[in-house]
Amino acid sequence: MSRLRRLGLAFGSYLLTFAGAQQAGAQAATPARPVIIPGSGVEDGLIKLDVVVTDQSGNPTSGLSLKDFTVLDNGQPAPILSFHAFNGGSAKPYPPAQVILFIDTINLRKDLAQQEREQVEKFLRQNSGRLYQPTSVVGISEAGLWTVNKPSNDGKLLADEVANSGDQHVVHQAVGVGAVSLDRKLDSSGFVVDHPELAALQAMSQIATAERRKPGRKLLLWIGPGCCIGSGKYFKEEGKPSQSLFDMVYWFSTLLREAHMALYSFSVGEADPVLSVRYKDYLEGVKSPRQVYWMNLYKKVLAVQSGGRILPPSVDMVSQINSCILDADAFYMLAIDPSLANQPDEYHDLKVAVSRPGLTARARTGYYDQPYYVDRPNPELRRVTVDELDQILKADLGDHDAALARKLSHLELTERMSTAKLQFWLKIFRGKKTRPALVALADASAFLDPPMADVFPGAVPSESEQQVMISLVSDYLKNTIPKLPNFYANRTTVRYEDTPRFYERGAKIDFEPLHVADSAKVTVLYRNGNEVVDSGTKRKTPEGEGRYLITRGTFGPLLDWVRDAIAVPNSLTLSRSEKGPGGLNAVFRWSMPDEKSPYQVGGCCLPDGDGMFAFQKTSGYIGEIAIDAESGAILRLALKSAGKSTTPTIRSDIMIEYGPVEIGGRRYICPSRSVTLYKVRSVTIVTEWDQAFRTYGPYSTLMSDATFSGYHRFRSDAQMLPGFSPVPDEE
Repeated sequence: MSRLRRLGLAFGSYLLTFAGAQQAGAQAATPARPVIIPGSGVEDGLIKLDVVVTDQSGNPTSGLSLKDFTVLDNGQPAPILSFHAFNGGSAKPYPPAQVILFIDTINLRKDLAQQEREQVEKFLRQNSGRLYQPTSVVGISEAGLWTVNKPSNDGKLLADEVANSGDQHVVHQAVGVGAVSLDRKLDSSGFVVDHPELAALQAMSQIATAERRKPGRKLLLWIGPGCCIGSGKYFKEEGKPSQSLFDMVYWFSTLLREAHMALYSFSVGEADPVLSVRYKDYLEGVKSPRQVYWMNLYKKVLAVQSGGRILPPSVDMVSQINSCILDADAFYMLAIDPSLANQPDEYHDLKVAVSRPGLTARARTGYYDQPYYVDRPNPELRRVTVDELDQILKADLGDHDAALARKLSHLELTERMSTAKLQFWLKIFRGKKTRPALVALADASAFLDPPMADVFPGAVPSESEQQVMISLVSDYLKNTIPKLPNFYANRTTVRYEDTPRFYERGAKIDFEPLHVADSAKVTVLYRNGNEVVDSGTKRKTPEGEGRYLITRGTFGPLLDWVRDAIAVPNSLTLSRSEKGPGGLNAVFRWSMPDEKSPYQVGGCCLPDGDGMFAFQKTSGYIGEIAIDAESGAILRLALKSAGKSTTPTIRSDIMIEYGPVEIGGRRYICPSRSVTLYKVRSVTIVTEWDQAFRTYGPYSTLMSDATFSGYHRFRSDAQMLPGFSPVPDEE
């Protein structure tokens, strides 16, 4: 058995596209029918729980609301971030819950194996073969892992294939599921897969791994031998506690949770009723390698911990299967965020309580928490004002470059540092480490309000005066921006990141301050309102521009959002008046709700599927413009995503500063600097038994600082060459 490996995946390229904002806004204006996809990874809350509530007779109960539930994480109430109720009628999950019938006949007497298949067939053929849930049939025998057809609501079709499966022969290999090798070595602890209970467990792991790639809730009904026979045997040797075995317990717990899979354990031919209840001694979560035994992976233990059920031996398994499938119709989906973990693989007990008397909730009983599941701040962080930063820099003029850069990395501004102030300090400090640390500190403050010293304390303009300013802005957007000439400019981009996204198993994920990760210099051509980036990019790393943030629309299309906001009466409100490079600036703000917003936040990738699906979500935003009060020219634009704190993106903001530049002998207002700030979870691969699935990794902050220079008019020039004689045209 290979040790558990967890490797962070890179984000790939993230495209923050603002060009074509009006078209995106038109699409967003007509929201599609809301679709609830359990396990999609985009809903609030990282820990999602499928909860079945039953009455005293064991029947599922619907009609409860959020206020009826309490989730206890290690005994402490956890805020419920999202809540969905499904009743099988008017409220159904999409996609519908899937039922997987797992027929286990390893080392089972022929008559008992036949009994399993006959009961499954009988279930599939009832109601004229009409199945209410998509159902698939998978089995494990001495010949290996097999399946029949694809998930279907046609019970007759599935039953016919089960009937034709013969005496433990492979029907056809499960799609996306590898064969089980019954003589495969596990690890140095001495266990091999020829133990029937481990062969069946490995088969279940392959099924669950394949299902992790699909959204929605799954019910895995493990129809197999009871205690002491076939794969229902207890492990002959429990073995010594080990890290590798603990890794496997962690892996199975996380896999079943991520796959939204509840396990239902059936028992055929129970041989020892006394030993059959031994599993109850292992239901508590394993908190360390010192506590782990193979019995922690017994199917009955996994069934209880996954929120499923244990079915006693019965000659009428059809009724038992029907009772389990009721859980696919009436259930509740709750989501919480993990509490703060102090160490890797920290086990947390979970309990879902229902306030109404006589009702019992059944759900996952615990999860393994990670320190990086929570967005951990810098433990050495010190928050300072711009004036306090000035005092620190003045006092540290003689400090060593590395020491000063390290000190700056643990500071955070509480107000915005102006570009003029940043340029002042960059002229003084020339150190290779101090300069990028200063830029990172200033850029991180780009979305804050300025110091009070930069806010004009005069009287607030009247409503009519404000409307005059807004009219000037409208005229500026209508008459000035469209008249920009075709030009090109140099864009120098420095990209920063903080917490690393690659790490080894068991490594402690420590906070890292923002630091330079990449830089690139490109030529941007603005022609007929469109931006084109020259392919001859100069970069310091091979990944260059394709690795991190790409922002488009800086030279014009982003300003369309301001025009859209002005078109809505009374949407812009005066926030303040502040000092700008050329005099007094008026600052206006507006907000845009999700349903009307063209703001698309997204990136790569979701852990669902093969981990290669990019995500994209419409987010409301808060906009802010600083304008020249006399001309209406926009000198600063900031857009901050206003969505909820969701997985995987929690922040996606952009700020652009504009200033006068000369192009072809005339002065225009063009971008001089932009800052893009993006915070997102990475994706992690979790591997065991050569089976891998993806889950969320640490949060990471990506930031890009772009400066624009070298503006030139784009036009073709004609030149007369001396000594050239034109050839007369021929008839």
